[in-house]
Amino acid sequence: MNSSAIFSPCGRFRLRLDRILCDGQHAVVCMANPSKAGADQNDPTIATLNRLLPARGIGRYTVCNQETYIATDPADMRAWRDEFAARDFEGYRAHRRSVLEVIREISAEADIRIAAWGRLMSNDPLVVAALSHDGRYSLYALGFTGDGQPKHPLARGKERIAADAPLILWRRGAADDGVAGHSPAAEEQHYG
Repeated sequence: MNSSAIFSPCGRFRLRLDRILCDGQHAVVCMANPSKAGADQNDPTIATLNRLLPARGIGRYTVCNQETYIATDPADMRAWRDEFAARDFEGYRAHRRSVLEVIREISAEADIRIAAWGRLMSNDPLVVAALSHDGRYSLYALGFTGDGQPKHPLARGKERIAADAPLILWRRGAADDGVAGHSPAAEEQHYG
């Protein structure tokens, strides 16, 4: 397995994490916020993706996040975000714009785009627009929570992701036909 990660100079933010597992398509997986995974270390979320994605034809993936602040507890990320926005709203807005640009850049590299933030974040229209390139590319999910959010890889209980569950089309892109190897027929055949 080849892996890499890009962190901010201060080490408090992870901009992207890449894993090459086997032959297959390249996916971008957009989640809530990074935890402890890095170039040489997996956390439970990344270990689960390493297990789930190859069975779905994905050999390489890049993780991006709605928020880049590293926190093992999403409550810590929310506290950081709320404090930053209260202290320096314009600074936080600039930070958000840079995060959205990173999501858009990473999404441009991928064959498949997977939303996977679970109940940890909302279906932020700006994130959805960045990930889908303003509706151009389809978005997939590993499944959906009871309230319609794209499941996080570590979903538990009744919402646990079955090892053999296919990716589910969440939002069809306007221009997928013929773009980056996509066609509606190929999607249905490949992803179930």
